[in-house]
Amino acid sequence: MSLRAESVILPAYAKINLFLDITGVLPNGYHTLNNIMQQINLHDKVTVSYSEGGTQRLIKITCDDKKVPCDEKNIAYRAARLYFERSGLFGSVNINIKKNIPVMAGLGGSSTDGAAVLSAMNMLCGNRFTRRELEEAGALLGADVPFCIRGNAALCKGIGEKMTDIEALADCQIVIIKPSFSCNTSSAYKLYDRKPIPAKGEPSKLLLKLKSGCVNDIGRELYNIFEPLYNDRRIEQIKKELIDAGAAGAALSGSGSSVYGIFDCREKAIGAVESLDYPFKIITNPISALEKK
Repeated sequence: MSLRAESVILPAYAKINLFLDITGVLPNGYHTLNNIMQQINLHDKVTVSYSEGGTQRLIKITCDDKKVPCDEKNIAYRAARLYFERSGLFGSVNINIKKNIPVMAGLGGSSTDGAAVLSAMNMLCGNRFTRRELEEAGALLGADVPFCIRGNAALCKGIGEKMTDIEALADCQIVIIKPSFSCNTSSAYKLYDRKPIPAKGEPSKLLLKLKSGCVNDIGRELYNIFEPLYNDRRIEQIKKELIDAGAAGAALSGSGSSVYGIFDCREKAIGAVESLDYPFKIITNPISALEKK
């Protein structure tokens, strides 16, 4: 017997990578990482409705962005299927995604939607799993999913599942630029496989600067291995434009193609957005665990 449908609406927060390095490749082809991620308040809105019962597991996704697949290719779909499998439950799930995070941008848009679905289904099904268990399940869906479940700021190692909570990025303004071109994550890692770059080492300086809270010091320690891998003048040009506009530092996020700059005051950030001509540009902020409560 089916129960009435219940719904949960969750914000699915984007992330930026303050530090991203590849430290090796496992026998199964997965890449091990040294990765500092910071959640930002740019977010999608994910609505999950669940009706329990029956003998089938039905999953339906709708989205206002035509570039987002609404089938098994979507991590949100796979997250719902994984929750069904782990819980042993049957029923019907309807997922609606209102996109604000640009796709193929290196901001974790698909991963955070999947994380929101896992969390929402857990809420709708009586919190059957702990957060840690959801993070472990999320690792099966993608390297960024466990962090998107945990949130705030973390040093992530392994394939993303080994997380240590760290000091969040100091209160600052983050300008995100998404150019007209996109980057494919799978292709990015294949590029590394063809011409690997030595690992940079532990991000010890950046971790110390995050504790100090000085935005200008933090800006000097940002790093993303995909920048030297791509060696793309277009990315370097965006970084230069952000720094010329007053950013304390700028870097590629994830495998791109979004580039972000961190600013110590809103006036500089507004000036940067007004002066730069790109199809997607936004001012956002780091989000802390305290703000989310």
